[in-house]
Amino acid sequence: MKRTQYSLARVEIISSHLAEVINDLRLVDVADYIAFIRCELFGNIADIVNSATELTFHADTLTFGLGGEYSLDWSSTPKVMLDLEFSNMGVNAYFRLTLSGEKSEIDLHHIRFADTGRTPADNTALLAAAFNNARLPQLTAPE
Repeated sequence: MKRTQYSLARVEIISSHLAEVINDLRLVDVADYIAFIRCELFGNIADIVNSATELTFHADTLTFGLGGEYSLDWSSTPKVMLDLEFSNMGVNAYFRLTLSGEKSEIDLHHIRFADTGRTPADNTALLAAAFNNARLPQLTAPE
């Protein structure tokens, strides 16, 4: 997706809402992701993503997009790229999450808004509202 002020704000919205999910996805060994991708066992990755999202998002709002890649060679840190899909309140976002030892990145591929005719700023606000609405209430520990 072409970088604009709106796409940068939208990536920031997605990134901020995925922090807990990314932490959970990092609990799986990178070798397992690479093996699943290499052997095209995408159902296993879908299960991992579902497990990572079940405490943060309502069911079926953030899912694995059944695609992924990896980068592994002798001179760099391994990278795993997972296609993810978000769907809630008429907003569909398709993006790639890249996990590496140093950082994680979101590459936003496409966003579809069911209600067309809004301004880009309104659409960005709708994306933020859709993510907020998709999140489960966080439980707090008893004191």
